[in-house]
Amino acid sequence: MDTNVVEITEFALKPGFTEQMFLQTRDEVNDEVRKLKGFLNRRLLKSAGGWTEIFEWADMNSAKAAGEVWSSLPGIKNYCSMVNSASIKVGYHSVAAVAGGEAGRSTPHAFCSHALEGEARWWLGSLAVIKATAVQTAGQFTLIEVLESEGEAPLHVHHREDESFLVMEGEIEFEIGGKAIMAGPGSFLFGPRDVPHRYTVKRGPARMLFFFTPGGFEELLRATSVPTADRRIPPDGEGMPDMETFPDVVRRYGCELLS
Repeated sequence: MDTNVVEITEFALKPGFTEQMFLQTRDEVNDEVRKLKGFLNRRLLKSAGGWTEIFEWADMNSAKAAGEVWSSLPGIKNYCSMVNSASIKVGYHSVAAVAGGEAGRSTPHAFCSHALEGEARWWLGSLAVIKATAVQTAGQFTLIEVLESEGEAPLHVHHREDESFLVMEGEIEFEIGGKAIMAGPGSFLFGPRDVPHRYTVKRGPARMLFFFTPGGFEELLRATSVPTADRRIPPDGEGMPDMETFPDVVRRYGCELLS
């Protein structure tokens, strides 16, 4: 198996900078690091002491070369201006690529995501909270908690992952492979990859857990949503992606809109 490198950087923000201000720089940084030789993946996570950046590189040379030019990259000036440089701690770890999962995943470790923890996003009219990422689960799965009002999700199909649903609140009508299923609190549904599905919230607000196997769906979510510190369903029209480019964006992550 190939050996990749995971770079873990821990840091805190300077006083006066808010979480929302910092998260607004995420896409600028992503655009810059994607150009760097050997870049595989990036995760930005909230941690107890501040923030944790997890970068995945093809090899140690690529990781060290990126560190040398990091502060000079034009697209991350806003990001760097908010970071307390005295708080930065960097570590490098060699890991074996996981067959069938995302490159560079290490062995998963136990963790807990409490009720009010997780990266919160306004996503297609819903509040989506990322409870477990591919990095945290060694690529095995992604878990997202979704809160949304009454309405219909578009018919779509996943080509990279299976999607399962656990209904916790609300009444929801699912359509999976052309079959209609009414589901209430406690219902679990499985949607295999390459099988079209959608759902309609008949009585809301609805709260569900979306379980994706293998992990990685959080990248599509991040690309089509906006970060929020307000853990509620967004006002109408807030946080919506550009619907003209939306089909092309989700297609890049292995998902296809059918209606």
